[in-house]
Amino acid sequence: MENPHERATALPIDSEIAAGADIAADEIDVGPGAMALPATREGWARTFSSLKIRNYRFMYISMMAAYLGMMMQQIARGWLTWELTGSAGSVGIVSSAWGLPMLIFSLFGGVAADRLEKRNVLIAAQALTALLAAVVAVLVLTGVIQVWQLVVMGLLQGTVFAFNMPSRQAIIPELVGEKELMNAIALNSAGMNLTRVLGPAAAGALVAVPFIDIGGVFFIMAFINLISMITLIQVPVSDNWRERVHRPMLADLFSGLSHIRRSSVLLTLIGMGFLLILLGMPYQALMPVFAADVFGVGSAGFGFLQAASGVGAIVGTLWVASRAADMTDRGRTQMLAAFAFSVTLFLFGLTSGLFRAFWLGMLLLPLVGLTSQMFMALNNTMIMTYTDHEMRGRVMSVYMMTFSLMPISILPMGFLADSIGIANVVAGAAAIIIVYVALLWVLRPSYRQIQ
Repeated sequence: MENPHERATALPIDSEIAAGADIAADEIDVGPGAMALPATREGWARTFSSLKIRNYRFMYISMMAAYLGMMMQQIARGWLTWELTGSAGSVGIVSSAWGLPMLIFSLFGGVAADRLEKRNVLIAAQALTALLAAVVAVLVLTGVIQVWQLVVMGLLQGTVFAFNMPSRQAIIPELVGEKELMNAIALNSAGMNLTRVLGPAAAGALVAVPFIDIGGVFFIMAFINLISMITLIQVPVSDNWRERVHRPMLADLFSGLSHIRRSSVLLTLIGMGFLLILLGMPYQALMPVFAADVFGVGSAGFGFLQAASGVGAIVGTLWVASRAADMTDRGRTQMLAAFAFSVTLFLFGLTSGLFRAFWLGMLLLPLVGLTSQMFMALNNTMIMTYTDHEMRGRVMSVYMMTFSLMPISILPMGFLADSIGIANVVAGAAAIIIVYVALLWVLRPSYRQIQ
């Protein structure tokens, strides 16, 4: 029987969209621990349907712990850099150090995800992440921490992350199957954004506790990543990964790139994600500058600003999860979410520069978080839907490269913020996204028909 995924990659965008209807009906073996789900689900049971699958539940718990540690690290690392230097440019340098190895090694991380057992790759990644957090904690507590050391740690953490994320994304369809894929991805996003609420608030509060301070926060992050590693052990090894036929690594890498090149839908989805992540998402990493320089609210207020965005993001991703079973207008909904994200981000930057009102930022950031994560959940789902099963690690690694470019883009944005103000930089970046999405809506009407 013809594989609709293979058929989709060779067709023009209109035909690919039609093929997507066939893809949505496919099912794959979800492995041990899966359980049958009823055809119709209502209410909250429908929203959390993929969590009925045992193996995905353990993966979800591991993901929550990993993201909680990562969100706390963003707060601690950004605030530590700001305390050491008082420069937005320095915050950008440290963030860029994390992104550079992701850009270099993400493609190899994707090949590893398709060649190796994904669970084992994730276990190794979480163990190394815990070790690096512990090293930073020791450097802080011994009083020898310097910015260059944060840059080195960022390079190492980014390398580990380059192998972590492709496997973490590509393993989801293996655990839940195609029919629960959108629900699982949306719940993943909801869980990540819940950690954006808990992580920043917890890190900001813990930094202010004298006997914990910033060094203790890094020790706590190391412990959290160990919990993530231990939970992953509960997920059984896949039965079929040893049977995969491997070509030379570079051949596998280029076959993944060729798969994307042949699919106009994948090119459009990844391109759209690239722009929104590159120009829109850096506002999160630059939030210390908003907290200290624009609003003057300190580390505690910094945590609340991050948490406000996370609250909206949770609402947005849970809405996507509740609509996963019957959403047929994914392309149109995704574009509307992208447009709403860019507009609300523009308003946040504009009003922050004009009024410097903390309360107004707290009102706008939930809308920024809601619309950005609606877009991300839909974009991730559609990319996986239009990707052959054996190519998902490599395709997701290319998509993850856009996340590596985000911290790199923070570098010029940070230095530019030192010159013209962070609010103007964020508003200008959002304006570029508004124009791009409007042009895509007008010039590519077939994109809105993706199902």
